[in-house]
Amino acid sequence: MEAMSSTTCPHGLSRANCEICRILEPSSVPDAPHRTPARAGGRFPAGLATVAIVMIVGFLVVGWVSAAVWAVLRILQLVAVAAVAGWIGYQLGVRRAGRGRSSSG
Repeated sequence: MEAMSSTTCPHGLSRANCEICRILEPSSVPDAPHRTPARAGGRFPAGLATVAIVMIVGFLVVGWVSAAVWAVLRILQLVAVAAVAGWIGYQLGVRRAGRGRSSSG
């Protein structure tokens, strides 16, 4: 490979031998890759913003899942209380009906 000089392209070849530069000749090919300067102050870094968004979404998902679990547990609690109350009512009804027969019969 040739040493970088003013006659070499950004790809490290001479401009006459570089296929990429020959194809792109009508357009301007930069001599060095452009880099966006880092922004100074005022905004959160992209990594911190991503972490904040992930945390917010995580808290929402955890909240929805825990609310669903507690709703299911509450429904099971109500079903259990209804079953126990029904069983107690049935037992009281059977005993009351049993006493009524023996005294009238």
